[in-house]
Amino acid sequence: MKLIIKNLIGAARCSFLLIFAAASLLGQDAHFHNAPSSSSQAKNPYAGQKQAAVAGAKLYSMNCGSCHGNNGIGSGNVPALRKGPTQTTPDGEVFWFITTGSVNNGMPSWAQLSEQKRWQIVTYLKSLKNSPDLQTVDSSTANAKPTKTNAPAPTTALHRLSF
Repeated sequence: MKLIIKNLIGAARCSFLLIFAAASLLGQDAHFHNAPSSSSQAKNPYAGQKQAAVAGAKLYSMNCGSCHGNNGIGSGNVPALRKGPTQTTPDGEVFWFITTGSVNNGMPSWAQLSEQKRWQIVTYLKSLKNSPDLQTVDSSTANAKPTKTNAPAPTTALHRLSF
């Protein structure tokens, strides 16, 4: 009888853990940094345009490179952008994240940049996927100065893994 009760308690524990794990998985958002599903439908008006990628490279150098590294290679605990989720995520979700940011994780909102400039940055980021690993940004960006933000330094492993 004690063995039956022990087995029932063990089965109840396992059931609870399975239900909890399933609920946790269902509660996770499959979109990039919890971007709204509508953002995945947004189309990049500059996708594949070399001129937009060049403009985006200059903007990236001035606004993003100081944290994400030259050419999106990442630095320290700030993730690389030339590979990983940024390259497989729909352009609209990347645009949404650049616009919204995640200040608690060290990523400022870039909503102050015009929509055109934010799309150009997305176009540049997406162009990195097919570029050589050590490609350098256009030499005209060599004298560009980074934009200072008030965002705190990244502190969570989640930021490191997801963008």
